[in-house]
Amino acid sequence: MLAIPGFWLGTLVMVFPSVWWRWAPELEYTPFLVDPIANLGHLLVPAILLGLSMSAVTMRMTRTMMLEVMRQDYVRTARAKGLRERAVVVQHALKNGLIPVVTLIGLQAPLLIGGTVVMEQIFVIPGMGLLLLEGVYERDYPVISGVFLVVGVAVLLINLLVDLSYGWLDPKVRYG
Repeated sequence: MLAIPGFWLGTLVMVFPSVWWRWAPELEYTPFLVDPIANLGHLLVPAILLGLSMSAVTMRMTRTMMLEVMRQDYVRTARAKGLRERAVVVQHALKNGLIPVVTLIGLQAPLLIGGTVVMEQIFVIPGMGLLLLEGVYERDYPVISGVFLVVGVAVLLINLLVDLSYGWLDPKVRYG
């Protein structure tokens, strides 16, 4: 449980603001159909925490890959042709630099889904994570299998999208 991204961050968001500023995120869940604005406001803090827990690695990988791609010969050739810097970065460097970043995002997807289980517990949000934990507590094996099936299909579809995006990002990759 300690290795799941966002666990400590979620706990700190619950404890420190309540001690320092006498503020705590609202713990009463409002269904979307009852009040959409309150529902989105309730999901804002957990979404930011899950995004922050994964964004540092993604940003570092993006920066590293862009620096590496900007030193390649075809980027220097594009600059020598007289293209503007924005055109060089967007048309020539960005697509090639994003290939490892998209791979990393695809690899982070299962961790992100696992982190939602913890965030649902911390912020009292009814969802698949809560359903999974209730199924485990009650030893309801069909519910556990169903949640794992849905999560497995979601991870499979994310990896399919990652693989298909390679064909759009890299013109050397062709399917068929």
